[in-house]
Amino acid sequence: MRDSAEHPDSIARLESVSKVYHGGGGRVVALDRLTLSIPPGLTVLAGPSGCGKSTLINLLGALDFPTSGTIEVGGIRIDELDETGLDRFRRRSVGIVFQFFHLMPNLTVAENIGLPIAIAGNNPDTESARITELAEKLGIA
Repeated sequence: MRDSAEHPDSIARLESVSKVYHGGGGRVVALDRLTLSIPPGLTVLAGPSGCGKSTLINLLGALDFPTSGTIEVGGIRIDELDETGLDRFRRRSVGIVFQFFHLMPNLTVAENIGLPIAIAGNNPDTESARITELAEKLGIA
C-alpha cells in the first residue's frame, strides 16, 4: 500500500482490491482491482444493483475479506488482522446501519442503542447521556 503521507486525510484506503464469489451460478467478480481513497466527512455510495456497493461496505467493516488487495481503515490494515484483532477493530471502529436492519423487538430504543455498549463490556447505564444524544441525532428520541 502506498505511504500514508500520500493520503493524509483518508479515513479508508483500498489498493487493488478484488472480491470474487464462487457459487452455484459460477464465478462472480464483485470488485475488480479497486483502488480508492475515502476522505473524512459525508461520502455517498450509489450505483445500480449488483455493482459492488454492499461488497465494499462489508469489506470496509471487516465483515468479509478481499480475494486480493489491501484495505486500511483508520490507519489499520484490516486485511492483516487476526481474529482477535478483527474482533477488536469491529467492536471499536465499525458501526453499520444495514439496508434491512432489525432491532430487538423486546428492547426499548435506548436499550437497542445501548446494546453495542454492553457487548463491548461497558455499562450502558453509565452511558445514558450518550445514548440520549445518539437517539436525538437519529431523530428517534
